[in-house]
Amino acid sequence: MKKIRVFISCLIVLVSFTGFGCAQNNSLQKKYGQDSAYFMALLSLENGNHRQAEHLLKQAEKKASPLIARRSMEKLSQLGNVQEHINRSYSLYKKFPDEETKLAAAKEFFKNKEYARVICLTEKIDLKNCLNETVYYRLSSMQKKNDSRFSKEFFEWCVSRAFSDFHYKLFCEIFKSEEAEESNVIQLRADVFTKNYVAAYSNAKLILENKKFLLPQILSDAGKAFLYGSNNFFSNALYLDSIKKNLPDDCKFYADFYSGRLYDKSDSYKTRALNRFVFAMQESLSDENFDNALWYYLNCLLKISVPKTIDAITQYKDEWKNPSYFDDFFETLSVRLLSLHAWNDFYKTTDLIYGKASPEISAKYSYISARLIQENFIKTPKEKSEEEQRLFSQALQSGSDLYYRFLAIKNLELDKTKAEEIIFSVGNKKEIQPDPQAEKLLLGYADFGLKEFIYPEYQKLKDKIGMECTEKIAEFLSQCGKEQESIRIASRRLFSKDRPFQKRLLELSFPQYFKESVQKSCQDFSQPEYLLYGLIRSESFFNPNAKSNAGAKGLTQLMEGTAADVARKLKVAQFDLMDSATNIRFGSFYLEELRRRLDGSSILAIFSYNGGISRVRSWVKSANLEFGISDLPKDLFLEAIPFSETREYGRKVVSAAAMYGYLYYGLSTSQVVEEIMK
Repeated sequence: MKKIRVFISCLIVLVSFTGFGCAQNNSLQKKYGQDSAYFMALLSLENGNHRQAEHLLKQAEKKASPLIARRSMEKLSQLGNVQEHINRSYSLYKKFPDEETKLAAAKEFFKNKEYARVICLTEKIDLKNCLNETVYYRLSSMQKKNDSRFSKEFFEWCVSRAFSDFHYKLFCEIFKSEEAEESNVIQLRADVFTKNYVAAYSNAKLILENKKFLLPQILSDAGKAFLYGSNNFFSNALYLDSIKKNLPDDCKFYADFYSGRLYDKSDSYKTRALNRFVFAMQESLSDENFDNALWYYLNCLLKISVPKTIDAITQYKDEWKNPSYFDDFFETLSVRLLSLHAWNDFYKTTDLIYGKASPEISAKYSYISARLIQENFIKTPKEKSEEEQRLFSQALQSGSDLYYRFLAIKNLELDKTKAEEIIFSVGNKKEIQPDPQAEKLLLGYADFGLKEFIYPEYQKLKDKIGMECTEKIAEFLSQCGKEQESIRIASRRLFSKDRPFQKRLLELSFPQYFKESVQKSCQDFSQPEYLLYGLIRSESFFNPNAKSNAGAKGLTQLMEGTAADVARKLKVAQFDLMDSATNIRFGSFYLEELRRRLDGSSILAIFSYNGGISRVRSWVKSANLEFGISDLPKDLFLEAIPFSETREYGRKVVSAAAMYGYLYYGLSTSQVVEEIMK
């Protein structure tokens, strides 16, 4: 009865946007036709009626649409006796032959010790490209059957692709090669995989002396061993230089790439490092390797000369493959330029990278340049107001970034209509061709109240789901107690969209969970609700059970020591940070206390919440000295903070707070930004 009540309650939730409710007894069956048998089978399983579930799944297997027929067969393969599991897994593979169903069949065969069938099933797999788990079951079965091909195939698998958990698992379980040299190679790979670099280093040079082991994956692992397993950076770099001429073409990239990194760590050989990175770019056989070598080249050059770095950006801005890969480099460059008072170089870089760097980085540089002109740090030969307007307008094209978009809206003084147009265009456009079968499956889960199935299925099908379907399933999950899953689904589509979205998708991405606790805390401590919501969303994504590696807990991610201090001031004898109301109250009090201690500055309180109040006070003094003024505007101060985590944290909280103010409190994003940045 409990399962039925949950089902009915979820159906009632959906009435507002599906038009179907429990009053229409046959409405869902009529809506989903033969597909309804699958969803009804899942409900039967939830209620413990396995016999009815099997009957319905068999019906759906034969008559449902292809995707739902497949899901029915997948579920059937988990029911029945051992032989039925085996037969049904194999039938699933025969009807839908792909990597996923082959793995499912291999796993079932292996579990039931049908090793010969595993080997037969996987006979034609490509060891270099198929699922690693499938190879694991094949090779494990070959070892069980004493198949003479085992050692050869295991070695090929180990040296031809990135080492994975499945490689290491099989290595630990059963591998014993008759060839000592091959054992050494696989041991090297295992050592590097487990970051046992000292052991890997002791083995690396011996392995590279054998020509048959000069393979890309081996060179890559040897390079890591030289880099992390020894302090002999210079001599290791020389060694890689010495063997390069004898390497196959597909290995030369790794020799130059790692010798470049080793020379870089040697401190006195930056020029050699730069040369090797250039060679590595020229030798790269993939876009990823090219960008990797260029990233290290630019970061190495930045240690030597800012002007030369800007010249290199000029040279390579049309050649990098994935602009987002360089975001952290441009973050570092930004702080360096501002700390050196290199305002004109910053301005020059802005125009160099606009449309070449990621939209988020282009917007950042455009906004900061506009503000530097506005505050008279940059003297532009162009008409000042027109140049500010141009740069702020560029900052509006910020991709998935909200922060610079909101700040640019404020500085451009856009009216409500234009501001909303900009807000609703956030995100990077992605071409999505919705799959009717995929959408029907997800909506079916929602309509039948099967909330547990939605997010795992969405993870598989997310690139086939359109805006309307996304909104409906996020709405359903929000109302059925799956808050984090709802936010993740809505936010993903918000920032990667196929067409403009509606306001409701924004509300689902920025929800007002724990509303009563937030309202009470903000009333008690005279705090804007939008600010506390922005902090909670940024800290925990509304997960009351969130725990960080550092030990921060709950919705507002408080440390036990901080919470104990807050409890003493609030005269609370005992507390539990995993209690949502307590956590929100303590976090709210702590943020407000920081704001009071920082002369009422919300933005400095936000920075202090993340980085500590002593650090923030020190950073303020340093930034004012760097910029040569007594009270640096807070948006420029953010850009001068030396901790990247705190800079990003500030942007996230301000952006979220501005969105909450806009969505729920009748404020413009500009009003919220202005209030926080005082």
